[in-house]
Amino acid sequence: MRKVAVIFNPNAGKGKLLQLKVKIINTLEIAFQEVTFYETKQPGDGAAFVEQVSRQVDLIIAAGGDGTVNEVINAIAPLEVRPAFAIIPGGTSNDFSREIGMLQNPLKAAEQIANKETKMIDIGQTDQNYFLNFWGIGIITQVSETVDSNSKQNIGRLAYYLSTLQTIGEEKPFHLKIESEEGVWEDEAVMLIVGNGTYTGGIRAFFPEGSIHDGLLDVLVIKEASLPTFWSILQSRVDNKGQMNEGIKTFQTKSITVETNPPQNIDCDGERQNQTPSTITVLPNHIKMVVGNME
Repeated sequence: MRKVAVIFNPNAGKGKLLQLKVKIINTLEIAFQEVTFYETKQPGDGAAFVEQVSRQVDLIIAAGGDGTVNEVINAIAPLEVRPAFAIIPGGTSNDFSREIGMLQNPLKAAEQIANKETKMIDIGQTDQNYFLNFWGIGIITQVSETVDSNSKQNIGRLAYYLSTLQTIGEEKPFHLKIESEEGVWEDEAVMLIVGNGTYTGGIRAFFPEGSIHDGLLDVLVIKEASLPTFWSILQSRVDNKGQMNEGIKTFQTKSITVETNPPQNIDCDGERQNQTPSTITVLPNHIKMVVGNME
């Protein structure tokens, strides 16, 4: 890897990332022959930059929060010839950067990228887009819609979970039908998460034993909103080997089709633009990523 494009969100972390820009540039220029920065000014800029430079560079780095990462990966994933991908975390949760072992200090992450250690990783694909971390409906979507940006900045990842606990009892169950190679399942539910990565809101809450190298999606169904159920999940005691209790269903699959009544808003790595029904599929070893200290 010699030529690098850095898609840089100057507003990430309320400008904290911007303060480190010069040092990040210096770190990367020591390791790579050519480093070019592209600053985003509005949504869509990141995807446009990928289209512009993808055939000219060996590595594209998304420097920003989860929104920047999501936009860039959705531009890279459908390409026939895909450059390697890396993340310099600059947001609040930075979920997938944690998954691949990146240090949360942006300058330290740049130093890790300079080491050029890469791994092939799985990503998820839906009818409309791609995701690195998770696809979800139900309470997870309601929580992400109600956590305002100030709360995220002030209390960070805990904002998601405090909001989740406040939501319990307010969410009405919906009818859920899921089909996969493992069979057909139909019942009432309050939340469904299909995971590739293991972090949500900065914490390994839902799939602590998941993997981005196994060619499988991790599926979690919550049938009813109860405090004991959610508290046990937030304590990271869910695994993929069975069910914790009657209110939870977990399994792994390569592809899953989801139907609901009524239609549910979808949260796909924090982006909320579509509704069910939907089909979600894993793309094994689809992206070459520069990684940090992976366990």
